[in-house]
Amino acid sequence: MKRSILFLCTANAIRSQMAKGWLEHLSSDFIAYSAGILPNGQVDDLAVEVMRDVGIDIASYRSQEIETLRHTPIDILITMSSTAYRECPSWLYSQPNLISGHWGFEDVSGKSKSRYRRLRDEIGAHICAFLAAYHPEQSPSEVAALVRKLMR
Repeated sequence: MKRSILFLCTANAIRSQMAKGWLEHLSSDFIAYSAGILPNGQVDDLAVEVMRDVGIDIASYRSQEIETLRHTPIDILITMSSTAYRECPSWLYSQPNLISGHWGFEDVSGKSKSRYRRLRDEIGAHICAFLAAYHPEQSPSEVAALVRKLMR
């Protein structure tokens, strides 16, 4: 059975979109979601461009508010910004057996394309490290230990 994973960020325009793109590109073991605490309504153009440079197309992704997932079962919650970590809605934590962790990454909005590329590569390496140690048959406690091991 596939586990669901939510990448939660502030604007849902760059970091969480990249993470979802990497995960969907590298694995079919998950149902991936991304959302924001304060979504800006669109995926950042430079994020789309730098992901396309590595063969991952996130142009069809949409920036969405976390409330749109209120009734969606989530197995793993990964916050990717300090705002998402601090302001994560309490209803998310009421989900049964939720595994959560914080993988904080720099906000590169408005910065150079090279910073976007570096962020893309950092997130990609983090997703690869997660997938290298992940096995679908792992127990929730084993997955929780893996998520905690990768906290930043």
